[in-house]
Amino acid sequence: MTQTSAQTSAQKALQLQTTLLKNSISYVQSISGGLILRTTLKNILESLVSFTNCDDGSIFLIGEDGVVIEGILARGPVTRDRKDAVITKVLDEGLAGWAFRHRQIGLIYDTTKDDRWLQFPDQPYKVGSAIAMPLIYGVEPIGIITLSHAQTHWFDESIIEILQKIMEGLTAIIVNAQLHAEYRPLGFI
Repeated sequence: MTQTSAQTSAQKALQLQTTLLKNSISYVQSISGGLILRTTLKNILESLVSFTNCDDGSIFLIGEDGVVIEGILARGPVTRDRKDAVITKVLDEGLAGWAFRHRQIGLIYDTTKDDRWLQFPDQPYKVGSAIAMPLIYGVEPIGIITLSHAQTHWFDESIIEILQKIMEGLTAIIVNAQLHAEYRPLGFI
């Protein structure tokens, strides 16, 4: 990578991270309780979808026991049972689970040629390419973000480089929102 493209990548990452941090501070000051966490996750997901010009995305926070604490599915609202079934399947067998277990960003250029992408019979959208990014806090993964696009080869190495640069900052924003959601109602924050 040339010095100019590395600088451009770093600038884009810094701009995105700064925007997300400003939004996070705004939420903490204006929203209370569990809404802080949900709003923060929604903002991060919407910002990443917009930044990458992709079609859809999902985000899950996973507790130490492996149970999903909070999540937003790309497919939109579904019944709790269906949501749990989809999340379990993608974490056990799909790209999201692969990225979470390997603690690294997973990229699929063409979903028809990669076993890590799971096609569901009732999937309401087409996915040609996808990327999954684990959220790492310290050394442990605490969640996963998946972005998708109908077109194959939509994502490339430059997106991975930017996501790697902001991964730690995104995770810090989420952990901060979790702490505010947990302790603010008790008057500690």
